Amino acid sequence: MWEVTGNGLAQKSFVMGTLKFIGEKEFYLPEVCTNRLKQCQLFAIEDQVDHHAQHELNKAMHYPKGQSLATALSASDYQVVQKFFESEFGINAAAFKKRYAVFKPLALSIAMTRLSLKEQVKFYDIELLTFAKDNGLETYSLESIEREAQALQTYPEAEQVKALLHSVQNFETQKEEFQKLVRDYPEGKLEEIFEYTLHPVENNPVFVEEFYYKRNEEWLPKIEKMMAEKPSFIAVGVSHLEGERGLLKLLQAKGYTLTAITVK
Repeated sequence: MWEVTGNGLAQKSFVMGTLKFIGEKEFYLPEVCTNRLKQCQLFAIEDQVDHHAQHELNKAMHYPKGQSLATALSASDYQVVQKFFESEFGINAAAFKKRYAVFKPLALSIAMTRLSLKEQVKFYDIELLTFAKDNGLETYSLESIEREAQALQTYPEAEQVKALLHSVQNFETQKEEFQKLVRDYPEGKLEEIFEYTLHPVENNPVFVEEFYYKRNEEWLPKIEKMMAEKPSFIAVGVSHLEGERGLLKLLQAKGYTLTAITVK
């Protein structure tokens, strides 16, 4: 979490990097974060959270009717993935076909990590949004869900398939890396976290450009407008903060002072 001052701002604002999801037992919202949230009047996350948003995101992450993983993969590769789900998660062939083969490969890779937790998960953006609303903040999204869906679709399906098969073949390593991510997050290790988030997309340069950097640049003027109007709390995926075109560097380049806040 960073305090944002300078460049003509009348009051402090804050930027927080969040994980998309985390195991329910590992989830926490430190008091230092909730206290800063209460100091603000505006709160923003990446996308709106409502039934329409869920519907649009589901459309982006699922195959259209008549298509499935069975049509995207060779018969032998499909068998490898299906057998993996059976041995790893106890999901038989019929259940896999009905519930999981309808997911596009990138979504399936993410589902594998969630299933490996063997517990319920918490979503930081939803928890923060609920807290902000409960405390009377005006709440906004930085983009429409259609914009995120558009960015997701820039990752070529053939590359998604390769990444999925790699995840299946190296799942023990992937689970260990997720646990490392959970440990790195409270310590603010941005570079390691960004590197982890790129694993399911195999560092595909087109996807990184479209999903991360372009969206960061689109959000920047909206964030500036919010901070200029009222003290604001901006919560985005932690991977959007890292790098030369991450939000932290973009804000600094505009003349803002960013001060890291120790979160314990």
